[in-house]
Amino acid sequence: MSIDRANYPGVPEDFPVTAALSAVAGAQPKMSLVEEGGEFYSPGTSPSEVIAAFQMCDDLVSQMVRYCQRKLATFEGNQEATVKAALKGLLAKRWCTDAQCVWIMRRVVDELQWSVGESVWGI
Repeated sequence: MSIDRANYPGVPEDFPVTAALSAVAGAQPKMSLVEEGGEFYSPGTSPSEVIAAFQMCDDLVSQMVRYCQRKLATFEGNQEATVKAALKGLLAKRWCTDAQCVWIMRRVVDELQWSVGESVWGI
């Protein structure tokens, strides 16, 4: 499924848009869809849902920047260990999708100008 990014103004191209799994009870086949602006979307992919998710994740970026700066001393200056622990904690909270958690932490690393290996993202 191709996503038209023009439907998501203000949302960066690299922000993960992931459909949420859903089920509808009954014997007849059904599809779970969200109608917005005369178009139908899989749950979690409508413009308003994606924009709301992006705004929440963008807010989490600024919070996680401050958190990682504070926690750096706990990990004796080890940036990679700090990021790995922060990502693990963020994933455990289940505030957003796993892909969005990784996106948040990649933005945090970019803002802090830290150098971390690719192994960090494989949690």
